[in-house]
Amino acid sequence: MNWKLPFDIPLITPTLGLPLEFFSILGIIVFVVHICFIYMLIGASTASVIYNIVGVFKKDSNYDKFAYRMTNFTTVSENMGALWGVAPLLVISVLFTGFFYTAILKVSPHILHIIYGNIIAFLLSYAYKFSWHVLQNHKGFHITIGISAVLAFFTLPFVFMSMTNLYMQPELFATIQNIWDIMFTPVTGFRLLNFFLSAFMATGVVLIFVGARWVKKGDIEIGKIAISQGKKWFLLATPLNIVVMPLLPFVFTARISEALMHTAFIYLPFIASILLIIAVLFILNKFNDEVVSSQSAIRVVALVLLSIFLMATTREGVRVVSFAEPLALQAQATEEFMNASLTEYKKYKEELANKPALDLNDPAVLAESKGCLSCHSIDVKLVGPSYKEVALKNSDEAILIKSMMEGSENKYDVVPMPAQDVSEAEAKKLATWILKLKEVK
Repeated sequence: MNWKLPFDIPLITPTLGLPLEFFSILGIIVFVVHICFIYMLIGASTASVIYNIVGVFKKDSNYDKFAYRMTNFTTVSENMGALWGVAPLLVISVLFTGFFYTAILKVSPHILHIIYGNIIAFLLSYAYKFSWHVLQNHKGFHITIGISAVLAFFTLPFVFMSMTNLYMQPELFATIQNIWDIMFTPVTGFRLLNFFLSAFMATGVVLIFVGARWVKKGDIEIGKIAISQGKKWFLLATPLNIVVMPLLPFVFTARISEALMHTAFIYLPFIASILLIIAVLFILNKFNDEVVSSQSAIRVVALVLLSIFLMATTREGVRVVSFAEPLALQAQATEEFMNASLTEYKKYKEELANKPALDLNDPAVLAESKGCLSCHSIDVKLVGPSYKEVALKNSDEAILIKSMMEGSENKYDVVPMPAQDVSEAEAKKLATWILKLKEVK
């Protein structure tokens, strides 16, 4: 394949001697933690608004209290999601630097929506939470704030998913001109469907789990609402997700999908779907139970977490097969660059070894060897004054020697000169030479 990749600056992956597999495993772990908080952020913020509305129409304070509790899950999840979101991005940017930042450049400036979109969504969600009791008699306005926060949160995955889809398919770099070229594609749409289904699925099992704990602590009515609604969320989202998961590896470019079929990664989405089928059957068995034990809730949560981990590992598999060829080319370019650099360095060292010794008795040669000519010239002002200007302004050799050895400032309205690495004898030789220049026409 004719890769159109930025190989002009070869890059070395800084692994500190650790195997790349270590960073891959680390990336999967931190991504799973991050994505679970993001799932809960999307689900909890949506649930809070929905049950706030339900509470108004049913005139049921228990739904209102339940919706309010969901704001706590929202604010915790948005903070933890943002915090943990840095970790997988850092791992990816280390391992796939050229591809990651090329994708960011391709979707700029819209990628900045991750920053200002997050800020807007955060502010709206906090306004929604902390104005709950103040706006109790103005539910229409309060719910509008909540809906605005949810809509702001919902825009973020579209931008982020577009960027990640692009960097994992580097063969598209040549054809993608802006974010819209990758956002409105089947791969982005299909992965977004999986994302939102997973978010609502994960929210469902969390509601079942916290509902069981609330009932155990005595918050029976609110706990029952959480368990009942959690079952519905889970059973509405999970069956479709069971179908979507095994199809995800095949929505990428043919090169990636075909390569993935020759690895063990291809089986992971099917295993994840089987785990979710077991979870669905378990929930169906408990569907008519108003109360679910914490142990039962933990079993379902474990099944869902394991399926999320398997899908995150599949995502790593996509990167492995996608970057195999371009990373090999990048490694080759890096090796060629390093070999060329070493060859040039050896050539320089040989030339330096064969170079005749400098005649430091010549003041001009001495000035160049000490780096003086980097800031001064004989008759043109550079960083510092020209030597002719210095000679015309000074007639005292001792002053020049002191300036060179101790530094000088506020004499020529230029950058101060630090003390120079010269001996007193060398400074005297240079000072004598500089003062003689005023006689040169």
